[in-house]
Amino acid sequence: MTFQPGHTLSPGRRLGSRNKRTAEIFHRLENRGDLDPADLLSSIVTNPQEQQELRIQAAGLLMPYKYGKHGSIPPLRYIDEPVQLPEPLTIEQATKNIAYISNLKAQGLIDLDFANSLIADNTTIANNLIAREELKFKLYPPEQQDQRIVIQGGLPVMPGLEGVVMPQLDGHATNGHALAPPAPQIE
Repeated sequence: MTFQPGHTLSPGRRLGSRNKRTAEIFHRLENRGDLDPADLLSSIVTNPQEQQELRIQAAGLLMPYKYGKHGSIPPLRYIDEPVQLPEPLTIEQATKNIAYISNLKAQGLIDLDFANSLIADNTTIANNLIAREELKFKLYPPEQQDQRIVIQGGLPVMPGLEGVVMPQLDGHATNGHALAPPAPQIE
């Protein structure tokens, strides 16, 4: 039977597991009773008898385990001029805010990173408003809501028929039924 790469039944090493050589070295170190490398470095850092340079180097090697690397921390962002935007309570307002910010960005009036952050915030708000409306629609479909249809106005007068008066029967306009001959009456 042949196995494809990445297949779950593949006889290869699983992700995150040590290769055979590394596993062998760790096994030998544990059998000899060696200190864990982090424990050894920690003992050097806390030992005042060690040379200052060695203690600093050991502390530098331990730092990534306690503190995140500098590259993973986003730099602080300073806003020169705040942008006044109305609170987006509707999808339309969030869309207007995004258009306004995009316009400021295109004119070079605000920083690109700051503009993209504001656009992302307003997009998130708009998506949340859309999701809320979709949820309302799912919870209360239109067929379960009280509906009232109001028709106002009517058709405009057709050209050329401005002076034509339609016959009326009992106060209502007819569609030609009033012009039909009366039905014969039998006595």
